[in-house]
Amino acid sequence: MHDPGKWREQFPVTRDWVYLDIANRAPLPRAVKDAWLRFLVDQHEGPGDKGGWKRRAETLRTKVAALIGARPAEIAFVKNTSEGLNTIAQSFPWRAGDSMVVHTREHPNNLHGWINLRRRGVEVRVVESAGPIIDAADILAAIGPTTRMVAISAVSYRTGQRFDLGRLGEQCRRHNALLVVDAVQAVGTMPFDVNDPAIDALACGPQKGLMSTHGLGFLWCREPLIPRLMPPFVARSSLADTATDAEIPGFHADARRFEHGNMNYGGVYALEAAVDFIGEVGIPAIHDRVRALTGRLIDLIDLKGLPCITPRADGARAGIVTIGMDDAPQRRDELLGKRFVVSAVPDGLRVAPHFYNTERELEALVDAL
Repeated sequence: MHDPGKWREQFPVTRDWVYLDIANRAPLPRAVKDAWLRFLVDQHEGPGDKGGWKRRAETLRTKVAALIGARPAEIAFVKNTSEGLNTIAQSFPWRAGDSMVVHTREHPNNLHGWINLRRRGVEVRVVESAGPIIDAADILAAIGPTTRMVAISAVSYRTGQRFDLGRLGEQCRRHNALLVVDAVQAVGTMPFDVNDPAIDALACGPQKGLMSTHGLGFLWCREPLIPRLMPPFVARSSLADTATDAEIPGFHADARRFEHGNMNYGGVYALEAAVDFIGEVGIPAIHDRVRALTGRLIDLIDLKGLPCITPRADGARAGIVTIGMDDAPQRRDELLGKRFVVSAVPDGLRVAPHFYNTERELEALVDAL
């Protein structure tokens, strides 16, 4: 990537803050803010063109699909990652004796929705591993003849650990099980092609790597799987036939069956601008820059003798570096007073730089620690 300084002007937050917390929430680029304001002006000063908003949503559907190598018919718009994951959990035709597998160190939003399936008689196998790093072998060992689904994050929100989705997907295939992925810490910051790993569905919120506003994320579901899934909610927007009779309604044949009611049209404006902006910078350039920054940060904390929880190998980590600290919440608050923005997670202090950050900012952070 060229000098990130050319992009920093898109992020005014960098004038007064060392913002290293994209794993929590990304600051909005100017392009996204401007798009959101255009929507507000449309509603504030004009009659509001709902037909135009819907057409823009379909354009966005195509752009989001292209971002992850999918088909537009496989994309449904949802509020956030949690809604996408719960939609899959509640739409699947579970039967008596079925089981699914999830790790205890997953984000709570990729854990409790699955545990909730116990109300429906599903055996939810919550896997544990020794230490902070998830051992994929523990997940693989829990997959058995009754397993219908395995849920995992593409990148751990706690440690930045990056998982071999292809290996997990192959094992799922052997047992006729589906692999469902929380991709919110991956999409937008690293190359991600749904045709490469053997996954079946993923959910992604808008406020992290996609650098958009809360309230409009997406769910991707592999096309052959869609007819098997019966959504728990029904609205006119989810139906192929909008006739108002007493018959059981027929859902859309594609992923639109998972959408219900009016979507967040302001979020459509924002997310489209964000996807366009990401395309302008380039996913490969973003990924290379973030990988270089996290590698440099690991070197710096090693020099200071601080414990690094994040795996060091390039293929085993992404855009998060977690420093092992028992007093991480206190350290986070102290750093905030010094104009550094990071997060505290159960394993320590989480630092998540993005392509507009500089090596000097990382050095200043480590010195502040």
